[in-house]
Amino acid sequence: MGIGDRAYMRTPPAAREPLSATVWTLGVLLVFFIAELIQESAGAHFLKSFELTEAQPRIWQWLTHALLHDGFWHLLGNALVLWWTGAMVENTYGRKVFFTVLLSGVLAGASLWWLTGLGGARGGSSLIGISAGVYALMLVALLDKLEHQITVLLFFFLPVTLKVRWVLAVTALITALGWIFSELPSRHTWSGWGPAWQDTIAHSAHLGGLIFGWFAWRRLNRTNDGPSYAHLQIETNAPSPDLEAKPEARIAFFPQ
Repeated sequence: MGIGDRAYMRTPPAAREPLSATVWTLGVLLVFFIAELIQESAGAHFLKSFELTEAQPRIWQWLTHALLHDGFWHLLGNALVLWWTGAMVENTYGRKVFFTVLLSGVLAGASLWWLTGLGGARGGSSLIGISAGVYALMLVALLDKLEHQITVLLFFFLPVTLKVRWVLAVTALITALGWIFSELPSRHTWSGWGPAWQDTIAHSAHLGGLIFGWFAWRRLNRTNDGPSYAHLQIETNAPSPDLEAKPEARIAFFPQ
């Protein structure tokens, strides 16, 4: 037996890094999507109780609706944005903040969706998808990177390079217009205000996620501008940073 075969001479294996919260979340979504496929093929309805119903919502449905998606493309779009922005939030603020923003965004989106239909026709609609939580993560991840450039693949094949500020602005504008001109009137029987177009997108949930994401970002990046001991230690002759320097990082992003 050579000396390298002895247990005390072997190099211990490197410890495996635990899976990130982003990866765990994507894994859970994938498991539930497979369960949805099984349900569809079997003609069953065992996941129906996970959807957030408009008329009589159950307490667990305010969160469980985020586990379900309306087909592959719905899941893929949310998964791509979650993979990108979720990892940024987790690396910057930690796992606890990641889950707090994601779940709170889901709740905020579900709340605004339910309030949007309040007093309406109550046609038995339901909400599914983690989009609201993903939108909240996107705001927290990107609001301090407004001057960064981002390459968006429109329809997954047409590359368009924009600043982050314009991507967020267009996203917020589309969400607000969809809520005002499509979802809000279509869920009510108003005589003087009807939907300009029909779709099945829960714009209100997206809007709730964006609103919560903005408040969360403000909370996480709150600074104390008053005098402190740290301010007194700054040398007056130290070179000041170039605050006008533009970031050179370019982010590749594949939207839903």
